Amino acid sequence: MSKNNNSTKFVKTPKFAFSYSGTSAISIYRLIAIVTFLLFWEWVGRSGLVNPLFLAPPSKVVDSIGFLNEQGLLFSNILATLKAAFAGFLLGLLVGSLFGFVIGLNPALNKFCAPFITMMNSTPRIALAPLFVLWFGIGISSRIVLVFSLVVFIVLTNTIAGTENIDKDHLVLAKLNNAKRKDIIFKVALPSVVPWIIAAMRVSFAYALAGAVVGEMFLGQEGLGYLITAGSGVFNVSLIFAALGLTIAIAFIVDRLMGLLEKRILRWRA
Repeated sequence: MSKNNNSTKFVKTPKFAFSYSGTSAISIYRLIAIVTFLLFWEWVGRSGLVNPLFLAPPSKVVDSIGFLNEQGLLFSNILATLKAAFAGFLLGLLVGSLFGFVIGLNPALNKFCAPFITMMNSTPRIALAPLFVLWFGIGISSRIVLVFSLVVFIVLTNTIAGTENIDKDHLVLAKLNNAKRKDIIFKVALPSVVPWIIAAMRVSFAYALAGAVVGEMFLGQEGLGYLITAGSGVFNVSLIFAALGLTIAIAFIVDRLMGLLEKRILRWRA
């Protein structure tokens, strides 16, 4: 009886197939995509297809960054934005994670607070900027409060969701072993919620940075948001793109750093 050997044959992958298997390969593809985009942007900006009043090529944007550096305005404005962003971010992280943990561990309190959290979270906080100026003045305090209002509900809702997803079997086992409430909170509940808090950190910092920039556009006299406003006032598109590019670069760097922090903290889950 002849055997069918088709089952032992394997389909070969094409030699030049696009593969995502290697991290280094993905990085190369990303770099190629970015360089291609920048070259196309430069060509469009210099070819006259688009009015340079509306679109500055990357070379002009780099020139604007160099000019800011020469005038001593680059790092001072970056620092001003980072101060408001990190102050509001850390305050929102602390308050959101603390209250989220307490609310999430208490089902009755969670049920009571849920509609109020939803209502406050749906409020457009950017629209409250004039009120923050009225209450806290035109200094950095109003911008910190604006950033805080954007961050705190992201962290709060994520932390509550984390407590609701704690493995019930772990809680039962802890109670069967006569674990104290303090041990259940710090050795079972908290480690389960930490990944949710870290995920909220990575998402909320982008909102914190955006909130700081927007706040500076309306309230500040320094910072990247102020540079955007100053550039738009004199139709300096390259300055606007320079401030936007710096904002994106900062958000990317901080997100990468938080990713490394996440891997380090959550090594025990591997």
